[in-house]
Amino acid sequence: MPANQTMSSPRIILITGANSGVGLATTEVLTTTPATNFHVIMTGRSLSKLDQARTDLIDRHPNTTDISSRLTSCHLDVLDDASIQSALTTISSRFGHLDALINNAAIGNSSDNVRDRFTACLETNVTGAAVVAERFRPLLLLRKTEAENESKPYSIYVSSGAGSFARTGGYHTSRPSTGGLPSAPPPPSPRNPDAYHASKAALNMVALLEHRAHGHEINVFVMTPGFVVSNLRGTDENLRTWAGMAGDPMVAGRTLLSILQGERDADAGAGLVHKDGVFGW
Repeated sequence: MPANQTMSSPRIILITGANSGVGLATTEVLTTTPATNFHVIMTGRSLSKLDQARTDLIDRHPNTTDISSRLTSCHLDVLDDASIQSALTTISSRFGHLDALINNAAIGNSSDNVRDRFTACLETNVTGAAVVAERFRPLLLLRKTEAENESKPYSIYVSSGAGSFARTGGYHTSRPSTGGLPSAPPPPSPRNPDAYHASKAALNMVALLEHRAHGHEINVFVMTPGFVVSNLRGTDENLRTWAGMAGDPMVAGRTLLSILQGERDADAGAGLVHKDGVFGW
């Protein structure tokens, strides 16, 4: 357990896009793993969906002590400056600082209109994340000021191997194997994935530049969950699960836990951190 995590002083973690997928899985891991003490601020565009996700999470873990007191839901739309400011004011007033910011909110867009899909993906996945990082950075730095002898706060961007230049050529081969059976039908793929790929590559640069500017006072990470169940590919069950072959997002949650516990500090700014190592930019 890091020096700044005691049972009397929970670490305050803000997660964007926390009502589903990797965001919700990470919330579950952080609040149910034994011998940890996190308070997770679940944020998203729909407060009703956040509240429902929070309730469902609590109901799934009736034997986890005080889980309800370690979960806060807060409206935060990364595309709405007023929403971001309102969340910042609320969180600053209640908690005073952040120990970690996990920029997870993202969308996929397969519109046949190239301008529409690029605009949508870049606004949410890149601009939204950059604005949230800038606005909430003072709360991370305030925490650092108040805890000079403790580990640095964390700014973590949930990216994707789809945005890695080093892996782009072998992107399809990085997906789960079909067991080497040539007769197996190919799983469904989302249409027009180019905007999503480009947005994640741009997000990686946002993170790298934050590391360059603030790495001396904040641990900046880019994390890739791997190929997990997600609505980003579409809401059709075959797309969400990639015909049942996508992994469990809880694995990504455990990777983020390992980062927050300081186990991956040597990988800050080094590339896309994955459960199995670090992928190149």
